[in-house]
Amino acid sequence: MNNFNNNSNFNANDRNINNNNRVRGIAQRAETFIFMNDLWQQICSSQNLELAFKRARKHKTLKLYVVEFESDLQNNLSLLRTELLLHSYQPRPLETFILRDPKTRKISKSHFRDRIVHHALCNIIEPIFEKSFLCDSYANRIGKGALKAISRFEYFSRKVTKNNKIQN
Repeated sequence: MNNFNNNSNFNANDRNINNNNRVRGIAQRAETFIFMNDLWQQICSSQNLELAFKRARKHKTLKLYVVEFESDLQNNLSLLRTELLLHSYQPRPLETFILRDPKTRKISKSHFRDRIVHHALCNIIEPIFEKSFLCDSYANRIGKGALKAISRFEYFSRKVTKNNKIQN
């Protein structure tokens, strides 16, 4: 008769399996920590922040906030990098305003340095996530967009309706 409360069925081999699983779990967490730490170092690197600045200022080179940030670029990027590395970075409050062209819309705009951080993050994580996205996902992706999505929809529409022929 089996006694499920009896620990005699629990042998040394089972303990080894549990210890191996625990060690493997610890190793995976350590590996994840190293990977995440490496990602953080890449995000905070000077080269990445400079690239992020260039992408954030694209088509805005004459805006006053870009000119001010660029006037002391090295110090501003260095300060931003230090805040990121020390985990003391805090996003600034959003600036909200109303546009009435051609319809009324509420717009929330982030501070320019926050946009640099956004680009710095995207520079590093976008290539990682891009591999796992569906090919028919079109929002906010390079080489995609609304026109490509419509084109793809029309392709499937023609395919389903057998080139717009009515089926009996």
